[in-house]
Amino acid sequence: MRSRTWWALPLFGAIATYILVMFLSQGQSVWFDEGYSILLAKQSVGELIALTGVDAHPPLFYLLLKAWGTIFGWSEFALRSLSAILVSLAVGGMLLVVRKLFTNRVALVVLPFIVLAPFTLRYGYEIRMYALVIFIGVLATLVMMYAVEQKKIRYWALYAVLVALGMLTLYMSVVVWLAHAIWLFVRWKDKSWRTFFKQPWVLAFIGAAALFAVYVPTLLHQLTHSALPGVGSQLTLTQLANVAGMVAVFTPEYQLNGILSLAIIGIISLTLYLLTVVYVKTPKSQKSAIRLVVALVIVPFLFYAVISVFSPIFITRYIAHIAIYMYALVGIAVALGWRFGKRRVAVVLAALALTVSILGVFQLQSTGNYVFERLQYPEIRQIRETITCNDDTVIVADDPFAYIDSRYYFDGCQFLFFSKDNLARQGGYAPLHDSELRISSPDSLTAKKVIRLGWEGSPNLVPDSRYTLVESQLYDKQRVDIFQLK
Repeated sequence: MRSRTWWALPLFGAIATYILVMFLSQGQSVWFDEGYSILLAKQSVGELIALTGVDAHPPLFYLLLKAWGTIFGWSEFALRSLSAILVSLAVGGMLLVVRKLFTNRVALVVLPFIVLAPFTLRYGYEIRMYALVIFIGVLATLVMMYAVEQKKIRYWALYAVLVALGMLTLYMSVVVWLAHAIWLFVRWKDKSWRTFFKQPWVLAFIGAAALFAVYVPTLLHQLTHSALPGVGSQLTLTQLANVAGMVAVFTPEYQLNGILSLAIIGIISLTLYLLTVVYVKTPKSQKSAIRLVVALVIVPFLFYAVISVFSPIFITRYIAHIAIYMYALVGIAVALGWRFGKRRVAVVLAALALTVSILGVFQLQSTGNYVFERLQYPEIRQIRETITCNDDTVIVADDPFAYIDSRYYFDGCQFLFFSKDNLARQGGYAPLHDSELRISSPDSLTAKKVIRLGWEGSPNLVPDSRYTLVESQLYDKQRVDIFQLK
């Protein structure tokens, strides 16, 4: 590809990603985490920041979502477009990173691997912070490379700002900065500790820490008084198998069959083989480039493995901002393997990896935003289409989770939630603390029609003898019961 037409490649990658993400998002219900994001974004700025201070994540994404919704509206298309645009820019940016590290041709080979990337596509339409942190991580990587190459303070200053913004988006963005720091340390020629704090990259990290310092007290509070501790699990071999299945074909490890398992093992093995071969043959400058991408893949898992021994924090979606480097690394292995004479192996790897990725995209279309932790399809979008809101009807969520899970679709309705006790101002239910929308007893119900939204099994809210159950419907695990006043 000619240098003067190079701009078309990242542009095409970004546009193709946006179209694919928005296509895959069609018909997907807003679910609890997304509903929580929207609920926070509609608060005042002060209340938004206060609420994030008692939950698990920092406030930058919610502030951005608030600004976006205020300007472009609160429709599903508008809200999902924010994430889709960010992840599309990340794909375009990743192609720029690969081009700068290697060549135009390598970036051209990498293109289909990062566009047809099921795990990245999934979090490309999630109304959460993951697309933003993917974008910030890729942009920071690109800026770091310019800073290293051109040795200009303005690039290191911008890098410091991006690191701080990443930390204010998702604390687990730290794994990207750790990978960067290790790579920068390894390539540092003069290992004299007397000059360590004079290195521009060290000063950049110090600057980023200073920018983030204002939020450190909140982080410390979250570690001891919020939902942050114990939100995940340890990083085990089973979790690694789950990550491999989700990244490769958007299938959890317990659903992987023998063929898919062999295919994933084949992709990993061939990628490692080609990277080992080309690393030996490649020039010194290219070795550093390979080490950077490898570090962005390996270091996060080492960090999660170590830290999760002390605190079970690992969740599969916490590799959303790392997966793009995994896909790129496979494409890089194919391109460099072809260049250095391992063409048959490169072709086999390309065919295998792209076939699995395409299967993963189809699997994603089928699975959508299935909640693997709850083994549940969010169906509230479909449920809302069956319910009419009017002055005689009150809709009651059977618990706080169901309320936040459903709230987006019942804006403008008389929508309440049941909880015997007031909710603590802590964690994901903090926005419902002291809420006037809470009912604590069936005696509070007076409407002619009560629609209870809950889950299969025993309900929490049972209307008293004044009401008769007239209709009940189950949508996957979500249950809708309609009661009529006698």
